[in-house]
Amino acid sequence: MKITDADFCENHCPVCTNARKGHPLARVLQKIEMIVTFGGCPAGRARKKKYGVAPNESLSSR
Repeated sequence: MKITDADFCENHCPVCTNARKGHPLARVLQKIEMIVTFGGCPAGRARKKKYGVAPNESLSSR
């Protein structure tokens, strides 16, 4: 598994997985990342392409 893989964002990314669980610090870091990178890191963009949801959204929201 590569760090730019959609499954990394979904299951292993320390920021994204904790932010989706609702941890406040991870949510703040993820919001900053989403602004700075215009939509998420490469893994987050791959997740959006593969699953159809942004890095800050859960899979059940689609």
